[in-house]
Amino acid sequence: MRAGRGVLLTGASGYLGSLIATTLLLGEPDVRILAPVRPGHDPLALLATLRSELIASGAVAPEAMLERLSFTALPAFGSLAALLPELAAFGIEEVVHCAACLDYFDEAALQAINVGLTEELLALAGSAGVRRFTYVSTAFSSGYVDHRIGETLHGDPEGDPTDYTKTKRLAERRVAESGIAYLILRPSIVIGHSGDGRYSGKRYGLYQLWSGIERLLCREWHETIHAFAPRERINLIHQDAFQNAFLAGWQQLPDNSILNMVAAEACAPTVRDLWVLWLEAVNRPRQTVFYDRMADIPSRAIPPPQRALLALASVNLEIIGHPWRFDRAGLDRLIAAGVTFPEATLATIEICQNRLIDQSAAIEKFLAKHEQRFALAG
Repeated sequence: MRAGRGVLLTGASGYLGSLIATTLLLGEPDVRILAPVRPGHDPLALLATLRSELIASGAVAPEAMLERLSFTALPAFGSLAALLPELAAFGIEEVVHCAACLDYFDEAALQAINVGLTEELLALAGSAGVRRFTYVSTAFSSGYVDHRIGETLHGDPEGDPTDYTKTKRLAERRVAESGIAYLILRPSIVIGHSGDGRYSGKRYGLYQLWSGIERLLCREWHETIHAFAPRERINLIHQDAFQNAFLAGWQQLPDNSILNMVAAEACAPTVRDLWVLWLEAVNRPRQTVFYDRMADIPSRAIPPPQRALLALASVNLEIIGHPWRFDRAGLDRLIAAGVTFPEATLATIEICQNRLIDQSAAIEKFLAKHEQRFALAG
């Protein structure tokens, strides 16, 4: 069992966790992964996701790579010490922790999982004598601040977008205070692959907005659409950029580093750019009314489906509409050293958007229904 380095990977069944697992299998041939799986999660489904991603990434022998991945049952919170014998037998040297609660409105679960589980894993890692603890946080863990967000631990802001960002910030502090060498990674909003747009995650972030439009605004044609679309640049990174930056940071950064995995500001499109991109491809209203502030939208006067969309996506819309500014000195050094980091431009975002559109039966039906109208409109 000790041939090669053992890595304990939590959250492997989630989107970022599966990307990290794929990255390690592709880029670290001497690494073996032990993935604790929560009750209700099917290891076979995770294997299918990883196999698909390995094949799409050009893996020559995906089945041989998957032999380096093992599963174990995740004990109940408060009982993770039961994993110690298995960690010793597997030869675990590092922990990569990306399991998290993403429910913005469940404060108790956010605290229990994002902070409590992290604390318990740190205790487990300390007992197991692991060399390093890598924690996947979020670029927005700073909360709402009016200064450039550095690659250091954050103080307490005046406000947070959600309790999610607050608990991720608290978890970062627990990691840094643990006495174990650490690497904290802060990705911004992750979207599909820059080359073909493939995406296997849940519909969070930009995908929540796209799927909300698909579900609520593609039942009938809207002559006028009202959209919260400030001219703030939206910070998106492609999944392959995330994977490349993760591997490079994991291999090259010194202990006790923090890495902002964010877009270059000059390349990032605005929220309004993304609305225009979508509306020209799908909804094609005669008129679009853009608003720079959510408070300016006359919610009672707009059609109910548009009002429902604003309610569904209001939190994420507020987040992407905030003027976030990031220091990415660490990432720029990795890029200068040869790391490939495809920036999310309007053209590459369109690739992801088009893949979603092409796979949507609802959008296909909507476009077919209004084909003549759109043809006459030119």
